[in-house]
Amino acid sequence: MNPKAVFKYCKHLGCCDACCLRYIGIKNPNAYENVANFVIKYQDNEDTKLLKTVEQNQTTPTNSKDTKENILDVSKSDNQNLNGDTLDVDGKDISDEVDRNSPPCKKRRLDVCVSCLSILQQDNWMEGYVLVKDVLFKKRYECKTFACALSAPIATLLRERAITLRLAEEFPGYDDKTLTALKEAWKWSFGVKLAAEINKTLDSGAISPLLITLNYDYADDLQELEILKQVSPQLFEERSKQKRRFVTEFTRRSVEQALESASLASLQAAGGGLPAVGVRAMCIGAVCTHAPMYLAGRYIKLSRNLPQSPWILDGKRVLPSSVQEIIYKPLADFYNLEGEEAERRLKLIAAGREDVDVRCLGEGRPFAIEITDPTRQLTPEELAKACEEISKSGEVIVKQIVPITREDLVQLKKGEETKSKTYEALCIKLSHSIYDDVSPDSPIKVTPEDIARINSFRNTPQNTTQNSNPEQVTTKNARESSKPICKTSKNIMDIVDNLKLSKNVLKLESTDNNISMATCQNVLDTCNAVQKGENPNKSEIVKDIKMNTSMNIPDVGNRNSKDTSVDILNKSNGVLENENIDNSEGVKDTDMETSVKLADAKTLDTNEKVVDNGAQKENLVSTENMNDMEDVLDTTDEGTESDILDSPGEVKITIQQKTPIRVLHRRPLLTRTRQILELKAVAVPDHPQLFRIFVRTSAGTYVKEWAHGELGRSRPALGDAVGARVDMLALDVTAVHLTWPPR
Repeated sequence: MNPKAVFKYCKHLGCCDACCLRYIGIKNPNAYENVANFVIKYQDNEDTKLLKTVEQNQTTPTNSKDTKENILDVSKSDNQNLNGDTLDVDGKDISDEVDRNSPPCKKRRLDVCVSCLSILQQDNWMEGYVLVKDVLFKKRYECKTFACALSAPIATLLRERAITLRLAEEFPGYDDKTLTALKEAWKWSFGVKLAAEINKTLDSGAISPLLITLNYDYADDLQELEILKQVSPQLFEERSKQKRRFVTEFTRRSVEQALESASLASLQAAGGGLPAVGVRAMCIGAVCTHAPMYLAGRYIKLSRNLPQSPWILDGKRVLPSSVQEIIYKPLADFYNLEGEEAERRLKLIAAGREDVDVRCLGEGRPFAIEITDPTRQLTPEELAKACEEISKSGEVIVKQIVPITREDLVQLKKGEETKSKTYEALCIKLSHSIYDDVSPDSPIKVTPEDIARINSFRNTPQNTTQNSNPEQVTTKNARESSKPICKTSKNIMDIVDNLKLSKNVLKLESTDNNISMATCQNVLDTCNAVQKGENPNKSEIVKDIKMNTSMNIPDVGNRNSKDTSVDILNKSNGVLENENIDNSEGVKDTDMETSVKLADAKTLDTNEKVVDNGAQKENLVSTENMNDMEDVLDTTDEGTESDILDSPGEVKITIQQKTPIRVLHRRPLLTRTRQILELKAVAVPDHPQLFRIFVRTSAGTYVKEWAHGELGRSRPALGDAVGARVDMLALDVTAVHLTWPPR
C-alpha cells in the first residue's frame, strides 16, 4: 500500500488532513498535534505550493454567524479577485474602505470533512473551548490533570465504512483495521490544545480522575442513517417490533451491526455511498465529572431512637434524624452541598445495619462514604474536624475517617456476607421452665440451672451429650409451663384453643414439633377477622397485628443517675408470638399471646407507639427511668464480654430462620441457615426474671427472632435451651468482626 496514494485519494474524496492520516494508519500522537507539518511528506511539491498559496489567501471579511450557506460556499465572491483584494463594480480597489468599515476579519473556514464532519478541524474547536471553560468555572475543580472523551455523531460510522470500502476497492489488500479511531485522533489533537486553554495537563483516563466529555451533534444524522434500513432490513424490522426494548431506533451498536456485512454496492444502491456534507457537526455540550472519592470509618451509635437511614413513612418523617444524616452534615458543608444535592451526591455504604432501638458499641460498625463528583480532595485536618462535628451530636461517634480506593470497597461488601457480630442482650424469662418443679403460681425466676442449660446448649454433631440427664416432662407440666402470665384477648384465645384442640398439639406422641406457615397465617387472618369483622389482605394483616406490651420492670435503683425520658424499642417484632417449647421428649406448646405483663415491685407508666416505616415495624416504649434499663444491660459484675466469650471456634448452634414477618413486605420468603458461634448467659443480680446473654453470630442472623422464636419460624430458639418462653428487652451490637478501615 502506497501511503502517498492513499493520502491523495482521501483528499480527493474530501477528507481533511487529519482524517487522511487516520486512513493511512498513523497512530503517532505528535502527528495529530501538528497535522500541517506532518502531512508535508505525503504531499507532492505542487500540492505543497498550492497549500502555501491557500494559506496566504485565507482571510475574508465576515460579520455573520456560520450558516449552512457560508460553510458550503466558504470563499467564493463575485466582488473578490484572486489576490484577495476587494473590488467595486468598476474594478476599483476599495479594500481600505472595507477594512475601516467592517468588523475584524477571521480565518476562512475550510470545507467540511466528509469523514469526521469537521470534528478534527481546528476551525471547529472554539465552541468546545468556550463550553468547557464555562463548566470548569462553575464547578472549580482543583484537579491539575484531566482526560477527555468524545461523543461523535453516529453518522461518522457510516461515512468511515463507506470510505474504507472505497479504499479497499481502489487499493487491493487495504485492511479496514488500519483506520485510526476518530476519538483517539481527536484526543491527540483537540485534547492537547484544550490543555493549554484550561491550564491543565492532559492525561489518561485511567490515571486522571477528572473527565471532560464533549458532545457533537450533526443535523443530518438520522436522515443519513435511514439508508441502513435498506442495507440491513431484517435487523431494523426486529427492532421496530420491540419498541419497549429498543427505545432508540439507531444506536451505535445497531449501526455497527448493520455495517458489518454491508458492501460498497449495497450502500451505493441505497443512496449512501458517500453523501455530500450539508453542515458541519457542532459541539452542543460539555460535561465535566470527577471520579468518586471514598472515605472509610466506623461509627458508634449511642441512641436507641435513631435509624441508620432517614425513616420516612407515607411521605412523613418518623424520627428527626439518622446516622446517615449526622455523618453527611460536616462532609456536605465542606463541599457546599445542601438538601437534595447532598442526598444525591453522598452515599452511605455500611457493613449491615442495626434496628432503630439497637445500639452499636465497641469499635463501631464499618462504613464507607462515596462522594460523587467531588471538586477536591479533603485534607487530613478536614477529616479530623468532620469526626469532631459528628461526635458533637451525642448520638453518633466517629473516631477516624480516612480516604480509601474503590477497590477497598470489595472488602466491605464481602464482609457483609462473611463477617460475624457479637451482641449483648438483656433477656427476660416469661414462663416457668419445663424442667422447673414449682407451683404454676410461684414467681418466675431465672435459675442457675437455666443459665447452665443456655451455656451448654448446642445442636451441632460435634457434641452429642446435650442434656445427658433430661428431666421427664408430663403433659400437665407442659401446659403449666406455657401458661400465659397475662390476659390475652378472649376472641384470640378462643381461636387458639380451638386450633390446639383440632391439632392435638400437646400430645406426647406427636412428631410434628413445628407450626406450619399456613397454620400461623390462618390464625393471623382469623384474629383480624374477629377483631375487625372483615377479611383484609395479607399486607393489611401483617401491618395491623400489634403487640401491646405493658412492662413492669423490676426496680434496679437509680444508681445516682439523673432521671431521663428515653424512647426504647421494646418489641421490634411487633407480631403474635409462638411460645414453642421443644425438648428431646418432643413436648411442645403453641399458646400465642398478644400482650405480656411482667411482675414488678414498681410500676412504670408506658406509652407505646406502633410505627411501620416500610423497612422496620417497631414498638417504641417511653419510660421515665430508662437509665435503670441501661444499667441493667451494662452490668458487668460477672465479667466483660471478652472474658465471657471464648475465642471463636467451631459452630455451636445451627439455626433455621424463615424471613421474619416484619420484613416479608420487602424480602422474599426463604428459609436461611445461620450459625451461633458462641453463647454465654449470666444472671442479673437483684432481678430474678432477667438475664444477660453474650452471643456471636454469623452474618444475617435475626437475633431478636432467634430469642423468642417468632411463631416457630426460627428454630431452635433461645427459649428451647431453657425450656421456657424467652424474649429480649434490649440489644446492643458490641463488635463487628471485620478489619476496617483497610490498613
